Amino acid sequence: MKKISLLFLSSFLTVASFAQVTIGLRASSVVCMDRVKDLNNADGYEFKNNSSGIRFAVGPTFDFAISDNYAFSTGAWYLSRRSGLSINSPSGVTNPATNPFSLYQGSVDQKDIVSLQSVQIPITFKVYTNEITTNVKLYFQLGALATINFYEKFKSQNSSLVGDYQNKYNAFDVSAYMAAGVNYQIGESNALFAGLYYSRGLTNVLNSRTSNTTNEKFNKSAKYNMDLIGLEVGINF
Repeated sequence: MKKISLLFLSSFLTVASFAQVTIGLRASSVVCMDRVKDLNNADGYEFKNNSSGIRFAVGPTFDFAISDNYAFSTGAWYLSRRSGLSINSPSGVTNPATNPFSLYQGSVDQKDIVSLQSVQIPITFKVYTNEITTNVKLYFQLGALATINFYEKFKSQNSSLVGDYQNKYNAFDVSAYMAAGVNYQIGESNALFAGLYYSRGLTNVLNSRTSNTTNEKFNKSAKYNMDLIGLEVGINF
């Protein structure tokens, strides 16, 4: 993580040394879509996604113009995103989180929903088309999204999971990021923009702590990738 931070800082300073900086404010509505894959069928537990949720993100953007049509784009966006896991325990599987000698009667789902507080740092390049009509351009953005998770707040949880799934997320994860939208110039230096974006999680956000429920490390029991799709609007100054 230190190497990534140093690389990002050096790239930031290099670009900033010769590029014109445009500062903006961006807000977005986000649909949090999780991809969960069970990694161990032999443990008797099945990990699944626990539906999706809508959240909001907001924060500043910084565009470093390389030319009239190209820019290096970054920022710092605060996001409170929804995370949800469903753990299915078939009949006859012992649940060590409650009573190691009791057996479930029938299939039982254990669920938790977490509000995960994060800061997102885009490391992207943005391309602008020529004007498609007066003062209107299209933009396309592609790169990576570094996410720092700094706080977990449980919104709801099955009682048998209390204490087991707290602090189960890694502090850092990486996503691929792509966006497209419209940029409308409203003055010499001001512009409005609106677009759609998609962020696809590349890393398993579950950490290597051991689960009391499955007796395995979280990242060995399931692979959990976080995807986001959203609508962004903002203004450049």
